[in-house]
Amino acid sequence: METVFLNNSLPRWLQALAVFTLVLLLLLLVRAGFRKKTHGTTTPSLILRLLSQLMLPAMIITAVWIASRFFLDLSATVISLLRVLLIAMLAIQAGRWADLGISHWSAQQIAKLPDDTAHRTSLRGIALIARIIIWFVAALVILQSIPNFDLSGIIASLGLGGIAIGLTAQSLVVDLLSSLIIHVDKPYEPGETIKTGEFFGTVERIGLRSTRIRNLTGEEISISNSEILKTPIQNFSRLEERRVSFTFQIANDTPPEKIARIPEWIEKASGGLENTRFSRAHFQSFAPGGLVFEVVFFVTLPDYDAMVKAQNQLNMRIYEKLQQESVRFGGLPAIQV
Repeated sequence: METVFLNNSLPRWLQALAVFTLVLLLLLLVRAGFRKKTHGTTTPSLILRLLSQLMLPAMIITAVWIASRFFLDLSATVISLLRVLLIAMLAIQAGRWADLGISHWSAQQIAKLPDDTAHRTSLRGIALIARIIIWFVAALVILQSIPNFDLSGIIASLGLGGIAIGLTAQSLVVDLLSSLIIHVDKPYEPGETIKTGEFFGTVERIGLRSTRIRNLTGEEISISNSEILKTPIQNFSRLEERRVSFTFQIANDTPPEKIARIPEWIEKASGGLENTRFSRAHFQSFAPGGLVFEVVFFVTLPDYDAMVKAQNQLNMRIYEKLQQESVRFGGLPAIQV
């Protein structure tokens, strides 16, 4: 008479045990092989690191699930329990892999910034938030797999309190995601001079929630990351050259022959100016206070101080030349940078 245990004969149990042992050994060999490759490499790739971190509980429950599903006739209760355990182990394994992926990425980014303490701190904070989200999602997956566990009902029962908490945390989450976008997209970095909205200054720190800018007048300005991404960002530190355009007026009674020669005088005056390239000078328009001339030149350095120095020198040369030629100024000069 054939021996039966839990509705399965002894041969079927032996077949299931053999399959369980075979699957588990294969998974152990895979993990051991990748661990050996990882230890033999100074900088292992992310794939090697992930496959070398296969969890023993996950491997055991996977082997049990495969063996039981194909060779054993188990009750619905046992099958349901094994399914929950399998989903839980796979969710934890996936969470661990995602966690390792975040650690790998943050370590690579931090290695590029050995002396930037503020930036490194922000990256660590972003990695921490990402890990929290990963394990929160893993926990939701596990809870959702439990039979008769009404996860949506529990969430709905939180009612107005949950809504209030969600609204309160919404701005914080948006700022954290904006910080991640700034670090990945890099529209600006600490030490660079930017203009966003009505603010203009040097970036001192990019935090988890806000960016701190040192204004030209000396005060520190803190702007939330979400707000700073809503407006166009002008990064002056990444300029290759600066275009300078300004106008000035001369008296209406200036002789025509001198008016015709003013562009030539200005072009000669710009000659020899350091780090500049002359573009044009011309009689632009008539104004109540005088005749308007426009001057355009380029500063071949992005540095703001170099631009101011070049404009000051050119203004002085134009002024001296017009004084020598007895050309009077008219109205008030209007300068545009």
